[in-house]
Amino acid sequence: MTADEASSADHPTPEILPVEDPRAFAAEARTNPRNRVVWVPRSVRSKDTLLRLFADALHFPRYFRRNWDAFEESLREYLASLPEHGALIIVHEHVPFGEGENHTTYFEILLSAAANRTDGHSLQIVVPG
Repeated sequence: MTADEASSADHPTPEILPVEDPRAFAAEARTNPRNRVVWVPRSVRSKDTLLRLFADALHFPRYFRRNWDAFEESLREYLASLPEHGALIIVHEHVPFGEGENHTTYFEILLSAAANRTDGHSLQIVVPG
């Protein structure tokens, strides 16, 4: 699936999109000015690093505390602030954390935010596949 197809697709349920080349997907997604692409590099191995990455990339408020509850709230607020038909596309070079509690919590938050997005906004979760 290309970035344009993913951006224009109607996703009634949240999906994790496996792509062959995450870097190429991210580059293509960035060509659409309505898209905001967050690149999660292979080097992200800790919760703190991941939350710092999102805080910087999405300009979370200064009071953002690096914990899962604050991440979920800030992510939802960011999605609500996107321009009409805007998409937040989170592209993972490698799935962070392997298996375990942080992995599960992270993807639960992403899928919940995708399922509860407002009309005209989308959240796409891209993983290598």
